[in-house]
Amino acid sequence: MSRSVRLACYVQHMFPPLALVPIGVMQFLALYFGLQALAGSVPLRAGVPAAVAAASTVLWMLLVRLEDDITDADLDIRLGRAGDPRYKDRPIVKGEITVPELRLLYWSVTGTIVGLNILFGMSMMLFACVLGLAITWLGFRWFFIPALMRDPSPLQYLFRKALTLLLGFYALATFARDFGWNVVTGWTVPLLFAPVAGVVAWETSRKIRVPEDETEYGTYSKLLGWKVAALLPATSIGLCTLCMVLVARAAGLSLGYFALLLASAAVAVGACLRFRIWPSRAHANLRPYAELFGAASHGGLALALVLHYGVVFA
Repeated sequence: MSRSVRLACYVQHMFPPLALVPIGVMQFLALYFGLQALAGSVPLRAGVPAAVAAASTVLWMLLVRLEDDITDADLDIRLGRAGDPRYKDRPIVKGEITVPELRLLYWSVTGTIVGLNILFGMSMMLFACVLGLAITWLGFRWFFIPALMRDPSPLQYLFRKALTLLLGFYALATFARDFGWNVVTGWTVPLLFAPVAGVVAWETSRKIRVPEDETEYGTYSKLLGWKVAALLPATSIGLCTLCMVLVARAAGLSLGYFALLLASAAVAVGACLRFRIWPSRAHANLRPYAELFGAASHGGLALALVLHYGVVFA
């Protein structure tokens, strides 16, 4: 099997395009269109810079996946060979891909992102891109702080999810390139914070297990106890919902989006409470509910904005 085929198989397994490309595009459009609606720049506009930024957002997400697999390769292999069901089928564990090959793909993706953004010259869009990539690289090395590099806990990994803000600032820089900084409003704060809360909900939801399923792998349930850990994604979903309600209200959206947002939040929080009340291996699988909420909150916002204001491609 050639290297290109192995890398394609890795991407298909660890970053399935059919699922994650739409998520990345909708994540960017929710921010980009949300900023336009909050600034009163309607109907919404989308052009080549927005298309490049959406593509860069998806590639940035792939970059984070690669960084995670490169950084944690030894631990993932150890867990997979020990029989951990969440790791034993990963390509790096089964020997279908090597760390040097992942590094090659990493730098290829990095070059592609920078190359796309340099098309618009020395702009804030390019600055936000390069700065964000640099901070992401440093973040996965714990900024070379020895105390963090030795043995990071799940809570320290959780703080690293704040890097999601970088994608928000990149979307903001793209918006400012097209519309100017003078139209940015205070409602930008909850709009940029919401994805961070959503990613924290996703991160915590996938690292909760019943005691009998705990392994060497660090989970929030092992660190905090399953009763407390179940409240982490629920709290994050609540914070994200609050931010999105504020943004949707300021953007003048109809009740349809509010209904979708609150319904998906209720289902996800309900799943967390169900696990806390009736703990079981099946009920510990909270990740699908967090992903459903993420799709409804951000994908729903992008769709609601387009339906409400319309979009002009220029």
